[in-house]
Amino acid sequence: MRPKSTTLDLPSSHDVKIRVHNEFVKHMVQLKEDITVSQAWSLRNRYSPRSTQAAPGKVSITTDIWSADTTKMGFMGMTAHWIEVKGKKWKMRAEVIGFKALSGNHGGENLGRYAVGLLDHVGVMDKNHSKVMQSLTSL
Repeated sequence: MRPKSTTLDLPSSHDVKIRVHNEFVKHMVQLKEDITVSQAWSLRNRYSPRSTQAAPGKVSITTDIWSADTTKMGFMGMTAHWIEVKGKKWKMRAEVIGFKALSGNHGGENLGRYAVGLLDHVGVMDKNHSKVMQSLTSL
């Protein structure tokens, strides 16, 4: 037998939207704390032994760009992969760090601005430093 529910018992679409947004913001704040570029970065791109950062090494990035056939709108999705170190335990982490609608052309300069914006937003890079792992093809 089904419980007798009324529309007042169900959350509104606005309540759900606010809840999802707030949970996403909390997730992004925690993610930024986990992988952000810290002040312990030295000129030799190494972290000091005193760093308590959970992701002391480089971060590998995967990006995918696509267009929706129905709207012709472009999108960029980005994931980050890194080794998290807590205590003496290592753990592989992979997280979606960005999803962005694209405007303008799909040339390298425009896409680069979007990629740097997403990386800066989550803390993988800032104005002076980057934790992005170079691929073998770019060395």
